[in-house]
Amino acid sequence: MRRPSFASSICCIIAAAALTACSSDTGPSGSGRLTERLVAGADFTCALNHAGAAFCWGAGAAGQLGDGERSESAVPVRVDGGPYVRLTATGQHACGLRADGRAECWGIAISHCCAQTQDTLAVPTAVATSTRFSLISIGEVSACGIDAAQHAFCWGDQSLGGLGSGVDADTAIPPLAPVAGGHAFAILSEGVFGGCGLDTGGQAWCWGANLFGELGIGGQVDTVAVAPLAVSGRLRFTQLAVGGAYACGVTTTGLTECWGVNVAGALGDSTMIDHSVPAPVVHANFVAAFAGGKNDILDHTCGLDASGAASCWGANDFGQLGAASTETCHFAAGEACSTAPVSVVGGLMFTTLALGDAHTCGLVADGHVYCWGRNDDGELGNGTTTTTSAPVLSMFTP
Repeated sequence: MRRPSFASSICCIIAAAALTACSSDTGPSGSGRLTERLVAGADFTCALNHAGAAFCWGAGAAGQLGDGERSESAVPVRVDGGPYVRLTATGQHACGLRADGRAECWGIAISHCCAQTQDTLAVPTAVATSTRFSLISIGEVSACGIDAAQHAFCWGDQSLGGLGSGVDADTAIPPLAPVAGGHAFAILSEGVFGGCGLDTGGQAWCWGANLFGELGIGGQVDTVAVAPLAVSGRLRFTQLAVGGAYACGVTTTGLTECWGVNVAGALGDSTMIDHSVPAPVVHANFVAAFAGGKNDILDHTCGLDASGAASCWGANDFGQLGAASTETCHFAAGEACSTAPVSVVGGLMFTTLALGDAHTCGLVADGHVYCWGRNDDGELGNGTTTTTSAPVLSMFTP
């Protein structure tokens, strides 16, 4: 059974508010352990093998498997492009970055992306720019990249400040708009209606919609920032990940801090209360955090400690936390959640994680991939459509 999309979830919250007056990936800097070899969209997963060939599995109706077909696959299929050095994915689309900095995308196309004449791209198609990127991140309606000089550029829908370009309308000249403020960025992570980035000093900046406090600036929510604003607290981060309407990062002092929507406990602070400024995750000792659910408000989040052990928190309605939980979500009564980190079962050590709407995958040191959670479309990649709360080995060959 599928959960509602982020957009429909927003509609439900707005309707509820009328009655009750209620209110993405990158590893740590300097670390070779964490890579962008494994990514997940809403209901599909992609990974790079050691030669840089991309393989995807799961839902494929929108072309998100990149093999020229439009059908799901419970086993990995080769993407018709590459080789790539990095991947990024969310929702129903993915992109790969070549060694020379050229970006190619497939699945549901972001506007101003690839000179496309159709909504979906069944095979990787070049982003229509001469700019070469060192990193890219895609969200639901926008995407951003960092060039060799550490300048940030975005393309897509600017109507809710998603490009961070300083204008409040979709007036960007395709395909790129520079992110305002002149910041030198080391990391970018896009969400649903905007994103965040870390500058080279570790300061976090966010832009776009602020429906639940996901900009981390405190004060009034339900606002829009058309240019980057500094996240509150004078924190310095080594890593950052943006989910649907929240963000988490690991600070230079070793804390994991999250802010934004928390209806399923995705902020990990033992509550289900939204936070408009960073709040520490309880019992956290992580070197990296990973946000999920860019198309779903019932988010889950995971972290890796220095040994590679994984813990997860938030929504657990399909076993995506990789462990049992005893709490239930306020927003979806009866659905399992955990407001604090729980250890993923199985004792596996991971080098990186990738989170979809309701599934999670992890890459181990030899390049193999283990997945758990929802498997309606084969997004676990083990040849079945059986949902499981324990890690299972995918059929991906590294």
